[in-house]
Formats: sequence, C-alpha cells, structure tokens
Amino acid sequence: PTVRENYNLFNDADGCPDDVTNPTSEFTFPDTDGDNIEDRWDSCVDEPENFNNYLDWDGCADVRPPDHTPIPDTDYDGFADDVDMCPDRRENFNKFEDTDGCPDKLDLPFVGDQDNDGILDNVDACVYMREVYNMFEDTDGCPDMITQEASTSDTDNDGLIDSIDLCPSQPETENDYQDGDGCPDTNDNSHDSDRDGIIDMHDSCPTQPESYNRYQDTDGCPDSVDTSREVFLFPDTDGDGIEDRWDSCLDEAENYNNYLDWDGCPDEEGTSTAQPLDSDYDGIYDSVDQCPDSAERYNDYLDTDGCPDLPPLRGPVLDSDSDGILDTADECPNAPETYNRYMDSDGCPDWLANFRSTADSDSDGIIDILDLCPSQSENFNGIQDTDGCPDDYPSTFDSDSDGVSNEHDLCPHMPETYNRYQDTDGCPDTVEFTWTSFTFPDADGDGIDDRWDACVDEAENYNGYLDWDGCPDVRAAGSTSLTIVDTDNDGYVDVVDLCPLHPETWNKYNDLDGCPDVTPEQARFIHDADLDGIIDNDDQCPNIPEDYNGIEDDDGCPE
Repeated sequence: PTVRENYNLFNDADGCPDDVTNPTSEFTFPDTDGDNIEDRWDSCVDEPENFNNYLDWDGCADVRPPDHTPIPDTDYDGFADDVDMCPDRRENFNKFEDTDGCPDKLDLPFVGDQDNDGILDNVDACVYMREVYNMFEDTDGCPDMITQEASTSDTDNDGLIDSIDLCPSQPETENDYQDGDGCPDTNDNSHDSDRDGIIDMHDSCPTQPESYNRYQDTDGCPDSVDTSREVFLFPDTDGDGIEDRWDSCLDEAENYNNYLDWDGCPDEEGTSTAQPLDSDYDGIYDSVDQCPDSAERYNDYLDTDGCPDLPPLRGPVLDSDSDGILDTADECPNAPETYNRYMDSDGCPDWLANFRSTADSDSDGIIDILDLCPSQSENFNGIQDTDGCPDDYPSTFDSDSDGVSNEHDLCPHMPETYNRYQDTDGCPDTVEFTWTSFTFPDADGDGIDDRWDACVDEAENYNGYLDWDGCPDVRAAGSTSLTIVDTDNDGYVDVVDLCPLHPETWNKYNDLDGCPDVTPEQARFIHDADLDGIIDNDDQCPNIPEDYNGIEDDDGCPE
C-alpha cells in the first residue's frame, strides 16, 4: 500500500511495482513484428517501426510530414483547442457526446470489458474504445493521443501532464480555482464565498450572491429593481394639466371654457388680455394656422389657411402649383410645397422619413411628437441627446466641439471639417473636388430637354397649345390632342416615370426618376412608427406599440 504500482501490463491490478526484467519472473512481452517494441506499446503490431527519428516510439513505419506549425491541442485528445469545449480536459470517447472534447461520464448497467483492453467497464472511462498503452494515463481505458516523440508522464497523477503542469510533483486540488495550473491552491472556495461567479476580490457583497436581473450585475450584490421606474415629469406649478414650459400663466390655472384653453390662462371670451400664440404674426393663431411659421399673404386667395399662397397666374409670372413660390424660384413648379417646417422655401413637397409630413419646429432632427422641448434645439453634447432638450450639464464628451462625441471621435482634439467626406470620424479631412454639372441635351434649342421633347428636331412654337410637348403645334379639332397620362400625379408622365404608380417625393434626392426616395440626410431624423414613446432605433417592435404593463416596458414590445 505504500509503494506505487508501475503499470507495465504485468500484474497491474496487484498494486505492486512489478519488475518484468527480473529473470525469476520468466515472463516476456510479445513483439509480433520484431521491431523491439513490445506489442503492448506497439500501435502497429504487424508493421515494424522504421526508426527515422519521427515517432519512433509508436511502432509504426511513419513518414515525416512537411514542417508546419502544430495546431494547439492542450489536452491531447485529438480536438484542437479552438473547437474543444474542454481544452484542458481530455475527451474520454465513451460514445456519449464524443465530439465535444469533454470527459463525459456514462453509467453502465453491466460489468464487463466491451473493448477488450483489459480494463473493466465499471472503471473504464472509454468502454467502447481500447486503451493504447502509451505510458500516458494507461489506467483510464481511453486511447490517449500524444503528439510528442517521447512518452509523457504525469508525476503527481493529477490529470495534467508534466509538460503543462506548473507543479508536476504536487497534485492539483481541483477546487474550481485555477484548476488548469496543476498546483494545489491553498485558498479553496473562499475566493467566491457566495458562489455567484464573481470572486471575492471584485465582489462588493462577497457573502450575498448576485441576483442577475440586468441591473448592476457586475457588483456581486443582490439588487432589487422596482419595475415602476420613476419617469421625469415636467413641472406644472398651477396644476392645470398644462406643463410650465407651455403655460403662459404659471401661477394661474386654465379655466377650460373652450376659449384659448391651450394657453394655460383663465381666459374669458371678449375680456381676456392674454395674447394667443401667433408665431408668424399673420393674425391667424397657430392653433388653426396651417403654416404657423410662414405669414399669410392676404391676396384674396385662400387667405384663411395661414399660408403665403399665390393664385394661379397666366402670363410671364407663374406659380403653377399655387404654393406661393413663383415658378422661377420653385424647384418643383408642378408640385406644391408642403410647409412642414422642413425646407419650406424650395417649393417642393418634402417628406421626412417614413413619408410623413412631420414638423420639427426647432430643426434639431427630432420630430415634435418625440421632442420633449420642441421649441428648443437639442445641443447634442452626449447627455440625453434623444430627448430634444438642450441639456445644461457641462459636456466633457466632445473636446473639440465638432458634434462627434469623444467616444466615437478619432480626432477628439481636432474638429471635423464636414465636407461630405468621412464626416463621421471626427477628423478634419481635406478633399479636392472637381464639380462637373450635367446638362441634358436640347437639339432643337426650344428650351425643352430632348428627354421630354416629342419633336427633337423641331422647336416648340409656344402658342398656348400643347407648349410642353416640344412640337410646333397648331390648335385644331380636339381629336388631335395627345392624351397625357400621369397615374401618380407627380408631374412626370408615365412614359418617363420609373415609378408610374408611386409619386416622386421631391426631396432633392433623385427627384428626376419619379420614384419615392428617402435621402441619406433624412435618416438622421428620429422616428417612432408605433407612437409608443420609444424611438424606432431602440424599439424591438417598431410597428407594435408597447403596452406598459410593468414587464420590460423599455423594449417597445407588448408583453
């Protein structure tokens, strides 16, 4: 009991260090192929070793492969470390999950030796695969693979071979603490007293396990999170239900008499001195003004809508779409301006992302329905930049004040030049541009591009009859009139409209193709498609509103 068995396939079960070289033993291990490597160690019993200084110990006639960098296999189980789920523990090949690289245990209801390797199944870790007896863990019953040209020993029998064992003469304690170094660690399980996966040296609560509720899960403490989180509410001093930021009378409550009930003041019709909001000072209150930021012209044409309209004119001065912008300055003379506070001076019906005519009063890129401060621009200083309010906190996140936070700024101390070349990296790029403007041909010089001209070689005579077709027409019977079809009414006839069933968006982005486009610039606008108060970028269900039932109410999905 005090002397170790030497495991040489001779009386290995008696626990004694047998000496087979002793003449009195009268036992000789067989060597079938006569290569002086006993069959118990010979991997090729019927083929002699060729002894070419390559794997000369395995008993096979090997051929040295070309030099290459070996693939790491720390536990020598034949699975490379990058695919081995247990790179420090060898697969036992017992026909139970033999491809994961881990030593799985399989309880067997019988006793025997299925693989005939001399190790009974009840102690054989690989009951269906024979032990190779290569002087490396020859008692586990598994065909261990050794990539070295010499046998590998495990002096302290801790399962870690000496070549990777930092303490080859002292067995590993196997206490889940640095079990791969092969050394007997003295600090047992006290390194993680509460067994929450966070060692005591980093655990703020070493005796209380972490609750892992996605709230401060790295501090090691059992945090309690109240699902009814406090939401910031804007103050309402007079308690009339109108927040102070919108209330014109902070200390006087609104009387709600159907007269100026939105201003927050106790008004009486005909006697109130409160001034209703009229941003463009055109005499039409914002509450009914379709163009609150553009004054009405009062030209006896739609004077009650609050928009600067012009009646349809005939002659040298035209406003074909009657949007108040003359054709000479109107980029979309046949499509009226939408007046949605977005590029209202170009004369085009601009549509923001999602094809919604949505207002952004402060032009900060956050539409009013999501902007907590719709009349004050967001300052984008890295603090709550999606709420639309100019935060008063001093910002240390954008050192060069170029609008790109230091976290994303490759040049945090040099401002971005914004020249449409790598404008998101935060660095001052220099780009030389050679702009070349393209002009569509006009062969007959009648002012109508050939692409629209039905008579390329004949100039339009401009007689007030079909002056748009490019042909010198003479007014005659109605049967000679051409039938012009513009199915989507976007100003482009179907014969040249790439999207004849879908109108052009007129956003200065591919406006000549007749298709509804979304410009790259419009992608910066923040939207909430399902109007649940969670912006689409953060909403896991952007088209289904959150039900706010106290369960994961910040993911945007109805639980």
